[in-house]
Amino acid sequence: ERRLRMEQNRVQLPERMETRNIRLNIDDYTVSVNIDFQVDELGVTPYALWVRVKPEESTLGRELRASGKSNSLLLQTGWSLKEIADTLTKDSYMGSAVTYITKNIEDIWNNVQPEKTPRMSTDPYKIK
Repeated sequence: ERRLRMEQNRVQLPERMETRNIRLNIDDYTVSVNIDFQVDELGVTPYALWVRVKPEESTLGRELRASGKSNSLLLQTGWSLKEIADTLTKDSYMGSAVTYITKNIEDIWNNVQPEKTPRMSTDPYKIK
């Protein structure tokens, strides 16, 4: 008898993780992303994304929080940031944020701050 498997194996996360915060400007909204990293003998691995936008209680804010949780689960079940970025594409807020993080992960981990807040657009005609 075959059974439908509804659960994936997830990484067991420690109670405390290293966190980095970045601020982005996407379509003139200030988007804040906390990235939680696990540091172990194998290296540094991003395992969680917490995304917030101002105003916090907007529909967009709720959607970004939910999307951040979903993407965190993907990271914890073995997806890479690049796989998530390629899947979401840059025409969404979360896709823009994950693409930026993927391209700048070394600087983010090393706390190298850009001179200006990175500006992005989800407008397909403005995406570079």
